[in-house]
Amino acid sequence: MELTCLWQTKPELENLQKNRLQIISQTDLCIICVSSRVLKFLVLLSISMIMLSGAFSVNATVSNGALTENDIEWCHEAYPQYKTLGLSWFLENYHYSIEARVCASLYEDQIWQYKGDDRIKKLVEQSKYFVELEIEESEKEAQSGQVDPTPAGISEKSNSITKMSSDGTILVKIETTDATSGEYMGINVIFNDLEDKLVKHVNYDLRVTQNQQEFLVVKSQHAEKGMAEHWTRPLFSDDPVDVQVTILGMGLPKDRENWTGQNDESLTFYAVPEFGILTLTILMISIMLVIILVRKSKLVQKI
Repeated sequence: MELTCLWQTKPELENLQKNRLQIISQTDLCIICVSSRVLKFLVLLSISMIMLSGAFSVNATVSNGALTENDIEWCHEAYPQYKTLGLSWFLENYHYSIEARVCASLYEDQIWQYKGDDRIKKLVEQSKYFVELEIEESEKEAQSGQVDPTPAGISEKSNSITKMSSDGTILVKIETTDATSGEYMGINVIFNDLEDKLVKHVNYDLRVTQNQQEFLVVKSQHAEKGMAEHWTRPLFSDDPVDVQVTILGMGLPKDRENWTGQNDESLTFYAVPEFGILTLTILMISIMLVIILVRKSKLVQKI
């Protein structure tokens, strides 16, 4: 009887173990599927937030298709940051929001220099035009999948950085095209006073390096009207570029004895690529997660 009982209970135990294993495997499979779906959702959400940040913020911050007067006031408050730290930092710091992009377009527009009593009103009106450009660009980017973080109101991609001389009399601004391997990089050097007016007859030296290699060295340059354009030889990589501007003095080139202002003062600018390291890191992580999830989903389907 004992042998018969054992013979009868053994299949029952085996079936019970199989059922338990099936329940456990099904539970694990459900957990994997749910986790995969959650991770996919989070990854797609993060990518969407990066690609369509401007489009999401349109409905949240724009009133009647234009910036509000409060937004224009914010533009004024943020302007010193834009001038000092440049376009790339400005956009990345404010998460490529539509306010930041439209403000940047206003900064580069002639309307920003307008000093009339109705200045705020005119800036609001002009912002409507730039908001429309941002919406059109967002729609095109959604269709093509190619994202350009540069504000739609700025015709050419440029990185802009401004520094002040030690005596506080001159603002030196550089505007550069993107640092791209195998291509020339354009540089605008602009000299302004504290009222944002061009300072004429500035004499200066210019030195551009990348990874400690010189790509442009020019001496005794003369910005007759307060601004000048330069181009480097083709760069070796997309790495950041150092731009050194040395102010020699103000005056006619042949009348050095009567030059005024700063003498032999060097200002160094660190021009970074348009896509910041943080943005590229997020994109790389998102792409890697998508690849891992796709492979895992294929493995689950085979099982």
